[in-house]
Amino acid sequence: MGGDLPAAFLLEEFGKMFFDFCKESGYTKILKVLGANTREFLQNLDALHDHLATIYPGMQAPSFRCTDGETGDLVLHYYSDRPGLESIVIGIVKAVAKNLHGSEVEVNVIKTKEECDHVQFSIVEKDKSNKKEDDTCHSCDMMSLEPKISPATFCRAFPFHIVFDKNMKITQTGFSLARVIPMVGNGNCLINDVFEMVRPHMEFDFNHILSHINTVYVLRSRDGIIGSDADDNANNRYENQDTSRMRLKGQMVYVPESKSLLFMCSPGVNSLDDLSRRGLFLSDIPLHDSTRDLVLLSEKFDEEYRLTQKLEFLTDKLQTMHRQLEIEKQKTDKLMYSILPPSVANELRHNRTVPARKYENVTLMFSGIVGFGKFSTSNSDARGAMKIVQLLNTVYTKFDDILQRHTDVFKVETVGDKYMAVSGLPEDSITHARSIAKLALDLMDVSKELRNPNNHLIEITIGIHSGEIVTGVIGKRMPRYCLFGNTVNLTSRTETTGVTGRINVSQYAYTYLKSGPCYDEEFHFTYRGEVKMKGKDAPMECWFLTRKLTLND
Repeated sequence: MGGDLPAAFLLEEFGKMFFDFCKESGYTKILKVLGANTREFLQNLDALHDHLATIYPGMQAPSFRCTDGETGDLVLHYYSDRPGLESIVIGIVKAVAKNLHGSEVEVNVIKTKEECDHVQFSIVEKDKSNKKEDDTCHSCDMMSLEPKISPATFCRAFPFHIVFDKNMKITQTGFSLARVIPMVGNGNCLINDVFEMVRPHMEFDFNHILSHINTVYVLRSRDGIIGSDADDNANNRYENQDTSRMRLKGQMVYVPESKSLLFMCSPGVNSLDDLSRRGLFLSDIPLHDSTRDLVLLSEKFDEEYRLTQKLEFLTDKLQTMHRQLEIEKQKTDKLMYSILPPSVANELRHNRTVPARKYENVTLMFSGIVGFGKFSTSNSDARGAMKIVQLLNTVYTKFDDILQRHTDVFKVETVGDKYMAVSGLPEDSITHARSIAKLALDLMDVSKELRNPNNHLIEITIGIHSGEIVTGVIGKRMPRYCLFGNTVNLTSRTETTGVTGRINVSQYAYTYLKSGPCYDEEFHFTYRGEVKMKGKDAPMECWFLTRKLTLND
């Protein structure tokens, strides 16, 4: 069935549907205000296309203009680079007349593109084919034939206008325009010698303008027409080389009395700086011209834009400082976690007090460097002190690396050559003794690879003891996590009274390591005997801890 319909009919229906599509796409309001009737709608259609072309630069819109036919009908002139779309135009015109203006029109092609450079349509209203409103004649009855305004008054009232004849010769200009471009008022100047056409894109001559009379025109002064030292200095401050060139935007009006064209325009300025660069003053713009308000509003917008830029800069700077603060905070947290248990550090970070707490079963370890006192005595001068620092740094750095592998052991502190660690607090652990024993074996192994600044092998002594402990945080500016109780003293004496170069284990720690969760087949104990320790009435049995030998050893 569709094959029996002619292509012209289908294209015309497509044109009607395209009009419906434009309304559904949100163009209803602008389509309704283009004109009070079909003629005015079509005359202003080019202005809509020019506006859309600024939004969509790739748009290639057709051009329309209207004239009166010999029989009084409306003649639509259609310019387009796309051939074969005449039926679509017919459908659109009929839809516009019916939907927007409530009239039925007959549209016919009277000239094709083969007969002239464009397509011409005749448009006749079916109900009002013989009626023609002549508002011009009606309004002319109210006007006197005698001139009521002199050219000088007109030039003052409209300071930006140009009148030129069919030879493009300028015959009259507004006072402000003549002041900025004096050559336009010498009586022998051609408008196309002073200005170039920016929009619409067509040849700049009288007949072309006349055929596109209902189009927004933008003219721009040619290079070198406006020039001064001030302009040159302004150009040096701006990358755009067109900053001093005058832009005029307005409409062309045909004056049949003198067969001339009147270009009613306004200067294209957006700010007070634009006025200054073009040699203009705010007083040059008529009071009725909205350009005044736009210039003043732009100053407000520019100030707000500069304030926004400043705020964005400050925001970026604040974000950068926030990131740096987060980095420093992470460093501070890392340092705090290195000197305090994580649970204690978190409490202090939130400004909460950490109360003293008693732990029934923990295991402590003290290690000391054999011969450290003698080494310190022999290096008592400034150069020797550097050797002492170098020795302690070598030992403690290596010990700290080993300690990182023992996550359930907390390093309490280092005092002189003493390295103190504990397991079983602040989080309770049933394997506290085994954890300390494994750490002690690893420290003893690594110590055999260390050398002092005199290139002598370093030997360490380790003492391990288990018992109850009371903990507390001492200080606020530089808080320290301290351990109190006789268990600390006995652990220290287990190391100081122990056999040098060995891991000395008290009977309390030995009890944990021989059975229960702290037992490990890797441990090998050798009985040392009873040792008398200060602070304890009876001697305390001690053992040596080593690794159990395997067949591979």
